[in-house]
Amino acid sequence: MPNKNAELNSRQNGCSRAYKNALAADVNRIYDSCADRDCLEDLEVVFPERAAVLLDTACSVKAKSAEILTAYVGMDEVSYNRGCYGVECDYYFLVNCDIYQPNSSIPDSVQGVCTFTKRSMLYGGTGSVNTFSSTDNSPLPSSVTQPIAKVQAMTPVVLGGELVNDRARSCVQIPETVNEALGGDLVQNEGEKTFYVTLGLFSIMQLSRNVQITLPAYEFAIPEKECNVGSERPCDVFRTFDFPLDEFFPQGGGKCNPCGCDREMDYEGHCPNRNRRER
Repeated sequence: MPNKNAELNSRQNGCSRAYKNALAADVNRIYDSCADRDCLEDLEVVFPERAAVLLDTACSVKAKSAEILTAYVGMDEVSYNRGCYGVECDYYFLVNCDIYQPNSSIPDSVQGVCTFTKRSMLYGGTGSVNTFSSTDNSPLPSSVTQPIAKVQAMTPVVLGGELVNDRARSCVQIPETVNEALGGDLVQNEGEKTFYVTLGLFSIMQLSRNVQITLPAYEFAIPEKECNVGSERPCDVFRTFDFPLDEFFPQGGGKCNPCGCDREMDYEGHCPNRNRRER
């Protein structure tokens, strides 16, 4: 039976869609999550062979921008703490650089790769259910007891870079797919110079499980607008756009005007008298 009290309360609060009934849903419930602001210092950048040759004769290198090329997410159960999982994410960043040669003001634009591993321990709940689905062709279950690890990350910010004479470099593990994305000729541990970059990264890690829960059900989500079939002329469509005044005349901080939100300043820069206007 519908909950009439909830429906009455929603109507009294001015809600357009009244609560109708409870609905069973199959969803991914987030059991645990964490957000981080990481400063990734001195990441060694690995370049293709052509850029590596230019690096040895360079007088300076500037890191212009960076982006996440790909990431690999892994997860292992923590043996001494039931329900907890260690989540590991291997980031591979594509770094856009300018290499400057002596007596030259025109740089060579190159791309390199650096990597960083992010680790965290999160609670993912416990369970011993094997999940099979009609959409899976494999005879194996699609989910066996473990939760799903998910990582979200923004485009990294380049905070700095340094070119040094350093032969004692670490061995950067580059997957074949990443190597192929840059032409398949990434080289490391060659040459006299190494370029290190510092990146700033915002990320969120979370663990979720597929569960069945009961949710309040409202009306069906019926579309309220017609689809644009594209029969109108482009100029006619453009004329329907609002003029972007805020782009030409930026407002300061989005605050109210000195006269208050309900009063507008006159042409001479004075605030109207509230009492006089109300009379």
